[in-house]
Amino acid sequence: MRAQLQLEFNDLIRQQSINTAFQTIWDHNNNQALGYEALSRGPTNSYFHSPLALFEFARQSSQQHELELLCAQLASQRFDKQNIRGHLFINFSPDTLLYIYQQKGDLYFKQLIPANGQLVIELTEHLPICVDEALLECVSDLRKLTISFALDDFGAGYAGIKTWLQLSPEYLKLDCFFCEQLLENGKVGTAITAMVNLAEQIGSQVIVECIENAEQYQQLVNLDIPYLQGFHIARPTSKPKQRETAPATPINSEPYTALSLATIASTVVPELSSKELLKTMLEDKSIHSLPVVNKHQQVLGLLKREELLSRYSGPYGHSLNQRKTVADLMDTKPLIVDVNTSLSEIGRKLSQHTVSGLDASFIVTQDNHYYGIGLAVDVMRKLSDYKLQLARYANPLTALPGNVPLQRSLNNLIAANQSFDLAYFDLNNFKPFNDICGYERGDRMIKLVAELLRLHLCRHAHFIGHLGGDDFIVIFTRQGWQPSVLQLLNQFDSRREPLYRQKDLDAGGIVAKDREGQQRFFHLTGLAVGVTRWTSATQLSIQELSERASLAKKQAKKNHWSTLYVQESDKRERVE
Repeated sequence: MRAQLQLEFNDLIRQQSINTAFQTIWDHNNNQALGYEALSRGPTNSYFHSPLALFEFARQSSQQHELELLCAQLASQRFDKQNIRGHLFINFSPDTLLYIYQQKGDLYFKQLIPANGQLVIELTEHLPICVDEALLECVSDLRKLTISFALDDFGAGYAGIKTWLQLSPEYLKLDCFFCEQLLENGKVGTAITAMVNLAEQIGSQVIVECIENAEQYQQLVNLDIPYLQGFHIARPTSKPKQRETAPATPINSEPYTALSLATIASTVVPELSSKELLKTMLEDKSIHSLPVVNKHQQVLGLLKREELLSRYSGPYGHSLNQRKTVADLMDTKPLIVDVNTSLSEIGRKLSQHTVSGLDASFIVTQDNHYYGIGLAVDVMRKLSDYKLQLARYANPLTALPGNVPLQRSLNNLIAANQSFDLAYFDLNNFKPFNDICGYERGDRMIKLVAELLRLHLCRHAHFIGHLGGDDFIVIFTRQGWQPSVLQLLNQFDSRREPLYRQKDLDAGGIVAKDREGQQRFFHLTGLAVGVTRWTSATQLSIQELSERASLAKKQAKKNHWSTLYVQESDKRERVE
């Protein structure tokens, strides 16, 4: 077997049977591709099609240098042949990089530099990285050719802080762990933010890989990660297309955005003298802050009245600042948000920004161009009003939003042509349980459902609401929610038991009067879930959608046990 694979591998090298795919690395600040990572794999339907199998076999057969060299050459040729613009990221192990440098010299790498971009050598870490004088000399010489470096899989394996500090790569690619755990563990976002801040001081730019969905993408954008990569942005392809629009983000159920607070304010250019600037401030006392923009209306910084006047307040203030320009005096790192940023997100960003207090200002942009300016105090006031509005429409027993917020969410999703699943949760045999066991236990069961909805579905749900009584509604805007719903139903069946009397559990139900006043047996309460789907193709109105959800719920309620019924697939699932 090994001998046959060796022959196949040798043929692969000789015939250059390597497939190259390019995956986009997205620059969300400039709304364009930074570049593309070249990913190599063997022929389709062969043992070597998997990159893991391909490169592991090369290492075991001591042909790693030969394979990596071939992959790099083919990637560069295919990149230029398509006239692709942007950085080309090519993977090299440190051993191979040093081997090629010592055998062929730095001019060999010059041949890999793309015609319409820059070469970035991505150092992989399958083995420990030994940063010695030879590797540092190699990196230094290649940088003279305008070649940059990236450290791959940072935070796992052999790519650690020591290697980062020794090599000082231009780009730091975080291990997939960080993106995979971002929505699960709040500490991960804090760790990413800390690494971005440290990278900025060291001189590296952070790239986060393995972005699989809109929620991860939005969260990373909120954390101000400059560069992003993953299937949600673009799948690897041999012929990448230049993206013209940003990747999709989740539909925001909050009705207010930065657009609602932005006010038009005068701007200044960075070349303006401090003398003219001071004159402007003194003549117009209503000016609180002045955004600094270039001739293309791109934001460069922010000037605050209080800070400017403070500079001139001392005995030498005028003499020290009279020759300066706006560029010398401005804050070069103001808080900048897009017009579509939610108020909750602006509030979070303000709490993390170095400028604090209700008098803090932030700049609002649209398509990366100046739009207006906002104040922290207005954000807090609007958020407070919104939370009061939510409380007004929330169910008093569960504190979940009711019908008015639900209608607003449905209208927003339909207006955006966003496909979604509408799930209707209802308790079977709840009335006889409530009548016999009492309202206190009935309330506890309602609270139990609300608790389980929050616990199991908050990661998947766009909206979780309580319409009243034992009726709950959940909206899902992405797939993959079914296992969590089934787990929820199992949890409900086990946690409902303490709410019953022992004799009811022994009997498997309750004897009570039905709606006609007749005594009969009712099984233990189950949770019925009926789901229907809305897409732009169906063009269902909210009323029609509600009717379909009710029909789906009735199908689920045909069983006395906890059941999930999905109308679209006409599939009913029982919880055992």
